[in-house]
Amino acid sequence: IYSNKIYDELIADDAKAELYLIDRESRETDTEENEEYKDLEKAQLEARAYGKKIRKWLGHEGEPPMQVVDKETGTKRTIQYRDIVILMRSMTWAPTIVDELKQQGIPVYAELSTGYFEAIEIKVLLSLLKVIDNPMQDIPLASVLKSPIVGLNEDELATLRLSKKRVSYYEALKNFRNADELGRKVNDFLQMLQSFRERARQGALSELIWDIYRETGYYDFVGGMPGGRQRQANLRALYDRARSYESTSFRGLFRFLRFIERIEERGDDLGAARALGEQEDVVRIMTIHKSKGLEFPVVLLGAMDKQFNMMDLRNRYLLHKDYGFGSRYINPEKRLMYPTLAYHALKQAKKRELLAEEMRVLYVALTRAKEKLVMIGNVASFEKKQEKWQSFADTQGWVLPPHERLDAKSYLDWVGPALIRHQHAENLRGEIQVETAEEIQKDESEWQVEIAHGSEFAKLDEMKEHRDEQLQKAVKEWTPVTIEEEHDPSIVDRLNYVYPHVKAAQSRAKQTVTEIKRQRETKDEYSSDQLLVPYRAPIVKRPRFMQQDKQLTATEKGSAMHTVMQHIPFTHEMAASDVEEFVEHLVMKEILLKDEADVIDVDSIASFFKTEIGKLVIEADKVEREVPFSLTLPAHEVYNHWKESTDEQVFIQGVIDAMIPYEDGWMILDYKSDQLPEGKESLELVLRERYQTQIQLYKIALEKIWKEPVRRSSLYFFNGSLLVEVGNDGRSV
Repeated sequence: IYSNKIYDELIADDAKAELYLIDRESRETDTEENEEYKDLEKAQLEARAYGKKIRKWLGHEGEPPMQVVDKETGTKRTIQYRDIVILMRSMTWAPTIVDELKQQGIPVYAELSTGYFEAIEIKVLLSLLKVIDNPMQDIPLASVLKSPIVGLNEDELATLRLSKKRVSYYEALKNFRNADELGRKVNDFLQMLQSFRERARQGALSELIWDIYRETGYYDFVGGMPGGRQRQANLRALYDRARSYESTSFRGLFRFLRFIERIEERGDDLGAARALGEQEDVVRIMTIHKSKGLEFPVVLLGAMDKQFNMMDLRNRYLLHKDYGFGSRYINPEKRLMYPTLAYHALKQAKKRELLAEEMRVLYVALTRAKEKLVMIGNVASFEKKQEKWQSFADTQGWVLPPHERLDAKSYLDWVGPALIRHQHAENLRGEIQVETAEEIQKDESEWQVEIAHGSEFAKLDEMKEHRDEQLQKAVKEWTPVTIEEEHDPSIVDRLNYVYPHVKAAQSRAKQTVTEIKRQRETKDEYSSDQLLVPYRAPIVKRPRFMQQDKQLTATEKGSAMHTVMQHIPFTHEMAASDVEEFVEHLVMKEILLKDEADVIDVDSIASFFKTEIGKLVIEADKVEREVPFSLTLPAHEVYNHWKESTDEQVFIQGVIDAMIPYEDGWMILDYKSDQLPEGKESLELVLRERYQTQIQLYKIALEKIWKEPVRRSSLYFFNGSLLVEVGNDGRSV
């Protein structure tokens, strides 16, 4: 076995390939306290070993973090979770490994097709739904009472049961009348349950589920648990599946629960909701087959001792593409069945092919790592494995004997005997001497072999329970929690960071002339502040195409008037009849809609031509109409509240209605369709102040962009045929 060739080019301090074995054999020194490892599954032990390695590489065990080579820059950087992948022959152990790593605070991603109904948050919610459907079910009810939704402990559950023994748990719950904390919890739960039961009968199932999330706070609670994002995604998936179920012809809570029960009875399951993607900073778990063609900085090859799947070799008959058919011999009289010679031959041939495929898969796994490869397996008794492997210490050839390779039942049965002859495998050899060829013993590849006992991983539960108890006590007593963290100062700095340009973040980087005018608008008794803040109209009306009375808004009427003035010819004076005919022409050309044409004030437009400025427009050689512009202005000129030391630039956009050549410069003309107040003194002064900002911005834009002066600025109000001159005194915006 050779390490990946990239090791030859690396200068990493820890680039040795590793073999990490977990010994599950009982020891005489084991006490009752450290014998808990015997109750752990093999997958749990390995997952805890993965977590130990990962935390060490990330620098969480008091050691400096591991350095890896960045594939983009080719330079060293600190390892991240995304650099680590766990390869498995199959995903059977994956759900257990995911749970264990999440308990250790390690973000992990695995594409699973099962495990949804086994998730604790889904079990609790389904139990609550069962109780809502039928509260006489004791086990689901006890599950909900023990869950964080109600939060009763074992003693309180026993107190409820003993209060009334001969009835169902729900009846005992309803008859519990104690005036203590337990009684308050029970009363609150019963009221909540009654409310949910009423809604289950009257409303949609999906709405009920979402109400449960919101009112119980359970959705937020699971978000704070290890793997909170995944748990919340599972709860959202339950809501989505309830909505999908209701989109069919089936309805109701009872039918939905029966649908779930039938899935479970068939032994089927649903994949956990996808909360984390492969591109996020997570440790990935995948099969060796899926890793083909990929490379990763660090690879953990797990389940090295898991036995090969030989089920196909145990069938009553075997088929081979070259050797044909072979079956067991059955003697019906003596009621015996035993393999035939053909069966043995086909079995050996198929076994060779199966092991050859497993060798190819192992080769794929061993060549996925670019910088660090760790193989992890656990054995029932390392001492017995060692005795078996020691017989290979004097094997002279590079390749293990064929019969030994055929006897292998796991990857470890190949790796162990091959590695025991290497100079770095003292832990595997024990006290025996290596008698193999020197070139094999002193091969240039570098290895690290470590043997750990299973009892080392039993203490993780105790440490976690102790930490959880301390945290729970601190939360209840409102006492500060002491956190020993290497990066504590940087965390405090980040949490206390205040963005230095708050005003810039609160002010828009792009504005229109109209909005700036509104912000600077002079207030009077006809003014309002409602346009100065973002306005969201309530949805209380039907869309216009569905309304019977399709009236145009004031803004739409003003736009229609501007459209007419944009296209009307300024070659001669037009009477009201001429304007009306021109409006009909615009309707025919589909420039105006019929509804818009009906609101055009033709008399006001005809009056415009009779004014002094109307005659000026007719006499002009050319008139620029609907001239768009864009420019940037310093923020302090746009915003009165701007007090920042750095002056940002604000992007301004606007459209000038008309520009007329005037005295070696230009005259700005802006049309207004506002409703003018009646009987107000100094009306022109008020209007001039109201639109001073807008006209000043037009003037600045025209002079900055066209480099030509503005000699005059005027406002023409169609309502009242009023012409207002706005002075060009150069006043600041």
